[in-house]
Amino acid sequence: MSEYTFVEKPFLDQLAALTWQVIDQGQGPPTDPAKSLRTSFRELALKDTFKASVRAINTTADGQPWLTDKQLDELYDELTSQPSPSLVEANEAVQKLLYRTQVDVNELTDEQYPNVKLIGFEHPERNHFLAINQFRIDTPGGVKDFIIPDIVLFVNGIPLVVIECKEANEFTSNPMFEAFQQLLRYSDQREETKLAGLREGEPRLFHTNQLVIRTTGDAAEFGTITSTDEEFFYPWRDIYPQQYRQYKPPLGKERAQEILIQGMLPKETLLDLVRTCTVFMDVGKTRAKIVARYQQYRAVCKIIDRLRTGPAPEDRSGVVWHTQGSGKSLTMVFTIRKIRVCDDLKDYKICLINDRTDLEEQLGVTAELTGEKVTYIKSSDELKTKLATDTSNLNMVMVHKFQEYAERLPDYLESVLEIPVFQSFGLVNPSERILLMIDEAHRTQSGDLGGNLFEAFPNATRFAFTGTPLIVVIDRKTTAERFGQYIDKYKLQDAVDDGATVQILYEGRTASTAVKDKTKFDDKVDLAAERHIKYQLRNAENIETLKRIAAKKNQQFDDLVAERTAEEILALKKKWGTTGDLLEAEKRIEAIAADIVDHYVENILPNGFKAQVVCSSKMAAVHYKTYIDKALAQRLADEQAKPVWTGEGERGDYRDDHLWPRCGRRTSWDDSDVQGHPLHSKTQPAENRQHLRRAGWRRHGPGPP
Repeated sequence: MSEYTFVEKPFLDQLAALTWQVIDQGQGPPTDPAKSLRTSFRELALKDTFKASVRAINTTADGQPWLTDKQLDELYDELTSQPSPSLVEANEAVQKLLYRTQVDVNELTDEQYPNVKLIGFEHPERNHFLAINQFRIDTPGGVKDFIIPDIVLFVNGIPLVVIECKEANEFTSNPMFEAFQQLLRYSDQREETKLAGLREGEPRLFHTNQLVIRTTGDAAEFGTITSTDEEFFYPWRDIYPQQYRQYKPPLGKERAQEILIQGMLPKETLLDLVRTCTVFMDVGKTRAKIVARYQQYRAVCKIIDRLRTGPAPEDRSGVVWHTQGSGKSLTMVFTIRKIRVCDDLKDYKICLINDRTDLEEQLGVTAELTGEKVTYIKSSDELKTKLATDTSNLNMVMVHKFQEYAERLPDYLESVLEIPVFQSFGLVNPSERILLMIDEAHRTQSGDLGGNLFEAFPNATRFAFTGTPLIVVIDRKTTAERFGQYIDKYKLQDAVDDGATVQILYEGRTASTAVKDKTKFDDKVDLAAERHIKYQLRNAENIETLKRIAAKKNQQFDDLVAERTAEEILALKKKWGTTGDLLEAEKRIEAIAADIVDHYVENILPNGFKAQVVCSSKMAAVHYKTYIDKALAQRLADEQAKPVWTGEGERGDYRDDHLWPRCGRRTSWDDSDVQGHPLHSKTQPAENRQHLRRAGWRRHGPGPP
């Protein structure tokens, strides 16, 4: 009684308040299929509702329905009789039909192979929305005679959502897990049942499914047909658009269930999620169906609102601050899909901007989920030609293509004299119908490259996506000041609260970095820096370069270099000074490396986890590699030297036969351990490689040294 009273009935009442039609069959197994608009409990969709609804939303220009009864029967059969034995393949095929399907002819207009809408996404109010509880489906030959999902939601007679309700009481230790198991049973996806060669559900009910929901009232989460592990069920913690935040909870208090319903199941929201925020993608060897989470959908809606309401490019631009692992790439995909179905926005030329080759590959694969062809810009010349057009296409370009190398000086002179590293790139396209979606916008999109990007598209709308937006860039502006105000925020603690990110725990460990006679040390740095500056400013090549730069800036040469010595010395001190010198000191690194290894072996390795060391510089990384290897070898030798435990005495004084072999495996550092490391890069300058070799670093594994 209480499951119906506190979970199922409030769910139905809230749907009714959202103007869904509701058929409440009460409790207990139904005995009359007619109450659920069917002629048999074997029927999975509502055929009469389907035919009437689909006929009504497919009309000619003058409002006449044009689909024949025969065509409607064929559409129903195509939708409900998928040939594939795979649930995932059948579901993906049905999703494509929901987006686009055809019949042979429009007999009123003689149009050949016209498109048919099974759901009228453009006008949600024209569709038929119905919720039925206790939706019995007979399963002859199965473990049980029938299954009864608690609530099934239909759009135009098509079952799109299956909901399982459970009560949290003293007899059920984990009701959310029980609901999860029930959903697997209904879809016949429980591994133990498959292994036994049994059938206990009706997978065909889920061929058209777009969401599965489990709820106890106080807890509620959604997933898809590929959510065969609990970790792929997610809460919906916010209600957007804001118009749905004003409502009356059925039981007088707002719980997780009420938030999920208001957030996901308003008519236009559900259809929007199905149409623009649902994708199939390969995750490893698994085909996964993914629906936007609340922060992704909220960001998409806010971006669309800003595109429509911002009077100028700077008003439309802004920052999406979503923490690492929150699905920023998919948020971009959902945004693009949404833009392309909006008649007032679909003409935008969209450019995805990134700053790393591996990120471009990753983002490129994800971008293909938009359904559009992705044009990759391979050079600066291609950028200037292909992005100068008004074509409304999707482009992928690395920010490094926005560069023309300027005259080069030693790096500390460039920074002190504030001389651009790259020349002005120039105008590429002045149109306001250009949208730049900038990934990891806190990095190289600042400074000269960012300036060139802005100069190339001065009237473009810029959306910056980042998980760390607070970095101050070269012109002393934060990410928000450079790209526009925040559009949406989803911070690290939000991800932790949602269970999407594991909480980060910090343990403070210190190392002595004091330097004796620091004043004398600084004096020596000052003297060395001053001598080096004077030498560089006497260098004929540098003088000629500075004169050319001064001429371009309409400055006198003397003005450009006047009174810069103190600033240059300070720059050199930062480059050569105390802090950097200490952080690369080998004695200090050796002690820290030994402590890292001891802490890892005793606290992390027993749990099977890996570790990562972040260093202050490439040189420090080289030293850490050397001394961590040394410390691991020493720890391994110490462990191997311990006697075998006989069951007596303190266990820690004896060899751990389970631990030390695993410790030994950590001493080999092959190619797979250093991919992507700054010391292991195919694009690394030759002089840097030579410097590393002189420092004693060697590349292990196959390939050239």
